[in-house]
Amino acid sequence: MKIVHVVETWTGGIATYVQSLAIRQRDLGHHVTLLCDVSKVDGGVHIEGVDVVHYRSSRNPVRFWSISRSLQRSVASLYADVVHCHSSFPGMYVRMRNHAGVRIIYTPHAWSFLKTDVTTPAKWGYGLVERVLARRCDQILCMSFDELRAARRYRIPAEKIEFIYTGIAPDDCVHVAKQRDETHPINVGYFGRLDYQKGFDVILEALPLLNADLELHAFGAAVRGGVNTGSGTIDDTRITYHGWLNTAGIGHAMREMDVIVVPSRWEGLALVPIEAMRAGKVIVVSGESSLPEQVIHGYNGVILRELTGQCLADNLNRLTLDECLRMGANARHVFESTFQIDRFLNTMMSCYERP
Repeated sequence: MKIVHVVETWTGGIATYVQSLAIRQRDLGHHVTLLCDVSKVDGGVHIEGVDVVHYRSSRNPVRFWSISRSLQRSVASLYADVVHCHSSFPGMYVRMRNHAGVRIIYTPHAWSFLKTDVTTPAKWGYGLVERVLARRCDQILCMSFDELRAARRYRIPAEKIEFIYTGIAPDDCVHVAKQRDETHPINVGYFGRLDYQKGFDVILEALPLLNADLELHAFGAAVRGGVNTGSGTIDDTRITYHGWLNTAGIGHAMREMDVIVVPSRWEGLALVPIEAMRAGKVIVVSGESSLPEQVIHGYNGVILRELTGQCLADNLNRLTLDECLRMGANARHVFESTFQIDRFLNTMMSCYERP
């Protein structure tokens, strides 16, 4: 089978998701190609055995039709059997044109109408566009119950929707909880874009309220709509910025943390909590969107009652190393029982292979 994945940016959760999916499909003997925007790829894309083809995306509506035409030509030249488009703009570009004989699958990775920083009329406008474009694909994959409920609320055709919980590959490390004495600082990790959607402003708001024994580490960078970290009102000595890391680097960094914080305002199904559970770490998440689906409060993590710096700081300040170890072990158990990649991949491939 010839499979084409269409993405825009190659950072964060979507890159991790598509890379793991492409590698597994390659290993099954399929021919896999990645179509991505060269201007939004830092350091290039290098996946052994996976072809990479570039295109240029744009937020200018005048260019949408020509971008769609360019992608149509690329898909035709690759003789694709399946095109899987990831996130709103690639989904729009691909579905604006007909692709005869090609199975089109779309994963929104958080519907555009789930955004909390746009007006209600804009949300309904996004919903109308998604509803029209839904008729031009074979399957839409929702990754969380929150996405599924939103699809029903905005009247996306139910017959197009498939619900699949994401899974990721296990790591090769033997998980042995690090024993630390109570004088050791608690390392708090944030992984992702430094922007409003991901709630990085809440991290900065909590910073001056944290106990002295908490050390905060941010792994990521601003992409679009980034949060200003240089206002002069923030004590930068309380946080260490590490920039983007590759997959291996993320795994190593997570194992060095005691707590992983995910204060997002909206998500499809966030990968960071799953990666944190794989690393055996307690997770602190917002009560927004799909995030509460991944946490049993007090068992494998903490769900914030309010998405404020004060609430985040209060919950982090209450954590002890013993609690981190206990909930971290539980988090690893949740990963092993719920988020293994084999179950996810089998369900995904059945979507690809349907007539």
